[in-house]
Amino acid sequence: MKHRNKAKSFSDVNIGERAEFEIIIDENVHNNFSKISGDYSPIHCDDAFSEKTKFGKRIGYAFLLTSFLSRLYGEYLPGGSSVCIKQEANFLRPYFIGDKIKVVGEVVNKIKSTKFIEIKSEMYRNSKECIFRGNGTVQILY
Repeated sequence: MKHRNKAKSFSDVNIGERAEFEIIIDENVHNNFSKISGDYSPIHCDDAFSEKTKFGKRIGYAFLLTSFLSRLYGEYLPGGSSVCIKQEANFLRPYFIGDKIKVVGEVVNKIKSTKFIEIKSEMYRNSKECIFRGNGTVQILY
């Protein structure tokens, strides 16, 4: 698969630069994350159990959301020229199988001496409800 954007050098990245994409969390995506992570907890995998919780149905995996940051950083901001140094993740609300997740990132700072780029991220459930906020630091490698 080709990169969506050219891998950017430090000088090519601008504060205020934004990117976004959407993904639908279908049963296949949800189940693949179960297999990859090895997490088969009932809140994610057991309909009968989940119906008894305050959510009334199975919820999506919080760390599936963070995996989309890999796509954000690797394909969009800065687009494959960096490694992630740290990531803050705040899971605000649940999401569910069938939801469309919009991932939005914005460059908020650049540190020339280290070639660090700070990226604010938010994720929205069905384009309305903010379910995730985070701040990440990536280092441009060239």
